[in-house]
Parts: sequence; C-alpha cells; structure tokens
Amino acid sequence: MSSSSEANKPPKYLSFSAIVILACNTMNGPGLTTLPQVATLAGMALFVVLIGLSVAMASFVCRRMVFAMWSSLREATKEQEEGLLEGTTDGAGDLSGGNVRGSTAYGGMGSLRISGEGGSSVVEEDCVGNDEDGFGAGFGAGSEELIPKAPSAADQLIHHNNNNNNNEGHHLERPPPKHQTTPPSSPTSLLALKQPLLERTSIVGQSKEAYGETTGTSVAFVMVASALCLGLAQMMLCAAIMDGMFVALAGKSCALGLPSAGDGQDSFLHCTEHLSMKPFVHSGAPVSILSVGWFVAAGITVALGTVDLDEMMGAQYALFACLLVSCARFAHVLRRMGREAPDTSPNADVAAGAPLSRFVGPGAFQAVGPIMFIFAFVVTAPPLSAMAKKESIAHRAMATACLVMGVLYACVGLVGAPAANAVDNGWIPGGDDTNLLSLILLGSGSDEESAEFVDLLCIASFGLSQLAAVPVYCLLAQETLVNDAGIPKFMAFLLSNVLPWILVALTYNAAFFESFVNWSGLLILGYANFSLPLLLDMRLKVVREFRELSQKKSHGGGSFIADDKTTKFTSVIFSILTASISAVIAMSISGNLVLSGIFFALMFTVTQVWPSASLM
Repeated sequence: MSSSSEANKPPKYLSFSAIVILACNTMNGPGLTTLPQVATLAGMALFVVLIGLSVAMASFVCRRMVFAMWSSLREATKEQEEGLLEGTTDGAGDLSGGNVRGSTAYGGMGSLRISGEGGSSVVEEDCVGNDEDGFGAGFGAGSEELIPKAPSAADQLIHHNNNNNNNEGHHLERPPPKHQTTPPSSPTSLLALKQPLLERTSIVGQSKEAYGETTGTSVAFVMVASALCLGLAQMMLCAAIMDGMFVALAGKSCALGLPSAGDGQDSFLHCTEHLSMKPFVHSGAPVSILSVGWFVAAGITVALGTVDLDEMMGAQYALFACLLVSCARFAHVLRRMGREAPDTSPNADVAAGAPLSRFVGPGAFQAVGPIMFIFAFVVTAPPLSAMAKKESIAHRAMATACLVMGVLYACVGLVGAPAANAVDNGWIPGGDDTNLLSLILLGSGSDEESAEFVDLLCIASFGLSQLAAVPVYCLLAQETLVNDAGIPKFMAFLLSNVLPWILVALTYNAAFFESFVNWSGLLILGYANFSLPLLLDMRLKVVREFRELSQKKSHGGGSFIADDKTTKFTSVIFSILTASISAVIAMSISGNLVLSGIFFALMFTVTQVWPSASLM
C-alpha cells in the first residue's frame, strides 16, 4: 500500500450513486431474512419506529465519521498553505529553504528533518523519549497525560509521499542514513491531494491518532471481529440457500458428517429432501457437516477473495437490482400469505395463538439487536468515504443508503409479519420456520414440490447477492490484519477467508442462527459501529485542536477542549447509544426491566462524566 508505484497512481473516485449502491449492498445481510419475525416481536408500530430511529442513528454516525476523516485533509491543506505562503510552518513543518520537520510516529517517538538546498535533500532523525501508551512529552505537566503527541496531518502526508509511513509496532520504517540524498518532496503535490489517506483515517487509523499505537492495534482486532461477524452470518445463509437450490433442482442435497448414534445411522453421508432454509434440520445429520452447498459457496467466495473487487461497480449495480427484484417478489408472496392466513387455527387440536400486535409486541427488547445488526455497515464505510470526490458527496450518499435500506427493511418486515405470526401460532400447515426465505417457499405453493419457478429464481438471485458481499467483509478483515496487526499476507488470507468457512461447517446444522444475529449485533457490532466512531470523533477534535494551538505557541494559558454545540450533541448521542446497547444486553441476560433501566442510567452517567469519552 505504501509503495511508490501505488503512491503515484492517480486518485480513484466513486460517484454519489456508486457509494449509495456499495453501502446498500454491504447492508444487504442475513438480518433481512429475520425481519418478519422481528416485526412480530416488536409490534407493527414499534417496528417502524425502531427502523426510523436506526436510520437516523446510522446516518448521524456516518456523518460524524466522514467529518473526522475529511477534517484531517482540511488540516493538512491548511498547514501546507500556511507553509507555502509564510515560508514556514511552526511545529508541524518548516518549509523555508527546503526544510521539513515533523514527528515520526504517533505518540512523539522522534522528529524527522528533511533539509536540503538546490535539488537535493538530506534526511536526519532525532530520537526522543517515548512511552508505550503513545502519549507525547513536552506539552506541559497538565496536558501530557490527556492528549497523545500525535503527528499533524501534514506530517502524515509528508511521510506517506516519502514512503516512510509503514510502521511496525511503535516504529516507522527508518529513513535513509544521515546525509544520504533522497528525492525532494514537493509541497504542491501535497496540496493536490484531495482525498483522505485511508490507512490514516480509517477507524483503526483514527484510533492510533487519538489514543496511540497500542490502542490502535486493539481496535484493529475489533474491526476484524466485526467484519467476521458480518461475514459468518452471510456465509451461513449462502450455504443454506445453495443447499435449498440443490433440493429444488435435483430433489435432494447431501452432506458429510459423523454418524448420528442417536438415530441409529452409521453412514458419514447425510441427505435431505426438505426444501427449506434449514434443509438438514430434520435429516438426522449432526451439527457439524460439510454440505454440497457449503462446498459451492466456500469455493466461490474463497476464489473471489483472491481478486481485487475495486473495479466491480457493474456487478454491484446488477446485484443491487437482483435484491430489489427479489424483495418485490417476496413482498407479493408474503402479502398473499397474510391475506389468506386465518386469524385462528383451523385445526381444533392447535391452541389459539396470540394475534399480531399493531403497536408494541411481546418481545420489544428482543427486536433491538437484529434491527441494529442490519445497519451495522459503518465499519465498511471508511473506504467509500475516502474515495468520494467531496465530503458532502460522502455523507449524503451514506445517509441516502441508510434511508433506502430503511424503507426496504420496513416494507419486508411489515408485509411479512402476518405470515410469520401465523406460522408461529401453527395456523399455516407445514410451517416450521419464520425465516423470510422459508416463508417464501411455504407460500409459493401448497407443498414443497409445487414451489413456483419464479420464486426459486428470486431466492437464487437473493442468495447470489449475499454471496458476492462475503469477499468484501473478508477483504476488510484481511487488510486490517496485514496493515494494522502486522500478520503476514498469506496467514491473514487464511484467517479471514478460510477459517470463517471452517467455523460455518462446525455450526452449520445448529439451531442458534437467530441468537447469533442478535448477540453479535449487541456485543460487537453495536459498540464497534455506533459507539466507537462517535468516541473517536470527539477525541480527535480535542487532539487536533490542541495540536493546532501548540503549533501556534498559544496553548499555555487557555482551555483547548472543543466545547461547541456539535460536540455536546455528539456526546449526548454517544451516551444514549452506548447506554441503550448496554441496557438491552442486560435485559437479554437478566430479563429484568428494572435492572436494565438502572444499567442504562449508570452507563449514561459514566459516559457523560468520563472525560476522555464525553469530553464535556
């Protein structure tokens, strides 16, 4: 990434529509298949409210993340313009006479001087003290414990263009020996840079700038876990769809697994003729199996994981069209099922179930996790923002994508809720699963063999759109492991592309898919996607303001903490989101509403009082 050939490449831009489509495709996950059941749990009115709040929440988080990324570019441009106009830049860079000074890494590990006359330049390095937490020295007794001595954005761009920004642990790549001449760095080339550097402004890069190298490495692993959570859920769904297609087209699908002693089977081969999104659930197969669908889906995605996906915009548009067409057909089938479903069971042996709630359903808290999960695309948003032509294009495209998918989610949930409720209550014969695709198979004909071909085609196209998104998450995990955790590329490929499929095989026939979606959304994706970007936005405001004041030699007497209205509002939203996620987790564990309320109040208070969090 930091090679000279890559650095000299012309910038690549994504249009507004391209960013919208890419963001929508990353939100197209297996959580969509759970929405009919989620709407039943939440109640119709509350479901719409939760979707609306999630759209607003995701849009706001994306807006603050985009601002944090692009503000670094504005800072660098301002510093370089001041250096060109005045002939010098205090603290960050000294451009007079061809001199450039700058810090070599996050946390004040040294200074780099590039000086020269005429057509040459000399690189020198001064080593200074360094602490392991990445906090700089020399800022004063009261401030050095709060604000890390991060380099200015201009320093980062200078190092990037001189190929000195590849840091291992706490050290950047060492520059050439003293008095060795190197090609001069052109300040005007820095001014021409119109896009944020992704390696510096991603969530991991922001964490390094805000809190130091050690924290940044920890955040890198959190980002990998988030990407793998998203990928694992889609992998499970894709393998199930492939097996369902084999049942529909060939009459059965088979899998390899250990013999099931409880069923008296001694064969390693397990076959099923059950056309469902859980095809092996009644086949007597063990939990860990290698199915035909698993082999096909894993083979395709692992192969795609070796290919650069940046130039696949045509495919991305086509896949989004497949999603829209499939969901339109699904809505038609579900609406018909809802109209035909009886309000009570026609079978006297089946107890009358609960009617569908129009306002607040019986499992409101259980609905928060899946809804949060379906908007958990923020970890994949930095590359899209960095490739926009302007900051306004980036944040408007993100908000548009959230709105488009919010409308799609609301329609699928509302239309499918009556059918899911009827299946839950046993009012529809043969219904045993409220997964969206299982409902489509159930509603497309009176029995499994009579499923309409167009419905099977739409399910296949839906599965294809899911399959194409898996390598995107794997690629995100792989590059994070390589660039931020220092893991060799081949090992990172195995960990991000192969290991997840092994985990899917180990749990393929397990009955906890919905629980996985809920808990991963709460424990990992909720904090990583919504709390962390807001925390970094607030922290970076303080770090960058302090750095600007220190460069102007004016930080000795006044307060440097950003205390504007936007920061205060962001702090409140951060506290509400973090407290809400924590309260839902407490409710899911304890089932006690009072305890969850106490936990909400406690987390809200802590995040408001904690200086490095709320910065109030």
